[in-house]
Amino acid sequence: MKKLGFAVFAVAVLALPLCAQVTTVRVDIPFGFVVGTTTVAPGQYAISSQAGLTQVQLVGSKSYSVLSSPADPYAGSQDAKLVFHRYGDQYFLARISTASEGRDFAMSRTERELKKTVAAVGQQTEILVAMR
Repeated sequence: MKKLGFAVFAVAVLALPLCAQVTTVRVDIPFGFVVGTTTVAPGQYAISSQAGLTQVQLVGSKSYSVLSSPADPYAGSQDAKLVFHRYGDQYFLARISTASEGRDFAMSRTERELKKTVAAVGQQTEILVAMR
């Protein structure tokens, strides 16, 4: 009986990721930006998120997968949006916020260095891009 109970529990735990909701949105991004450690071109992107892994794909081209973490303050936001950190002319994807969840991306080494450099000058800004 214990073996049967363990088998049912193991199947249930393994099936959870298969049942996880996948959220996919499309967005036009008018500037090049860094996602993870990769610089990507401006264009129309399909962004999907599931279980801590976010996939960013230039429509009709290559996709990039990036680990992300929950962003509690932005979960449940009425407006779906992307948040970018801007340092001079470089943009870094920082957060995705949809009606159902928010996801944060860790700062890359390049972004951390730029943040230190421009902190004294005060030229860091956040850029919001609305999604549909």
